Amino acid sequence: MCNAITKLEVNSKAMEFFGALPNTPKEECLRIVRASDVFVGIIGMRYGYTDPATGKSMTQLEYEEAQTVRLPTLMYLIDEESHPVLPKHVEMGAGAEKLIAFKATLKNAHVVNTFSSPDDLVAKVTQEVVRLLGAMATKPLAQVLPQLAANATRVHHLTQPRFEFLKGKVIGVYKQHVPDAVLREALGFVLAGDNMAATFVLTRGTPMGMDEAVDGLMAIEKIFTELFKKDPSN
Repeated sequence: MCNAITKLEVNSKAMEFFGALPNTPKEECLRIVRASDVFVGIIGMRYGYTDPATGKSMTQLEYEEAQTVRLPTLMYLIDEESHPVLPKHVEMGAGAEKLIAFKATLKNAHVVNTFSSPDDLVAKVTQEVVRLLGAMATKPLAQVLPQLAANATRVHHLTQPRFEFLKGKVIGVYKQHVPDAVLREALGFVLAGDNMAATFVLTRGTPMGMDEAVDGLMAIEKIFTELFKKDPSN
């Protein structure tokens, strides 16, 4: 599937291609979701690995993150009517119940598409991704900011204690609530000198507009400048 999307000259991200990274798999998965233009979810016969902290699969957590940051979402469910093997024969117990509930959530929230084979899935995803990206291309900066954030190589990875310290210093800069995951990533980009990527993270992860995000980042830079002048060890 990733190869098919790549042929469309679209940058795809999948966990199996992450390689070695400093964050936990969960953190990295959610970070990649926030840096994306479109979320494509493919749901088959298994619920998947369950995150101990939430009891949800990584796929469901990625989906929920995509909805939080308002990503256009395309969901594909395996066609259980035409498939010779039923999900109940593959996933059992609590996983089966969670898979049924997750699929019900998806069907209530989206117009889902079904697939009967790998070739059928490739054909449908490539066609619909092209159509969706074509519609998105009319939006200002639809392709520019996400690409900058996705390709950003400079990011300062904040430890939890350091993030909490810096969060306390910048609280109140933005009038509306900024989720910790979004703020942490944005501050990491600011510390690395990549305010454009930080702007994208804030505008994608919150309802704020670009002007508000940029103004806030300028204020945060001033706070950091004064802070580091007083205590360079931070």
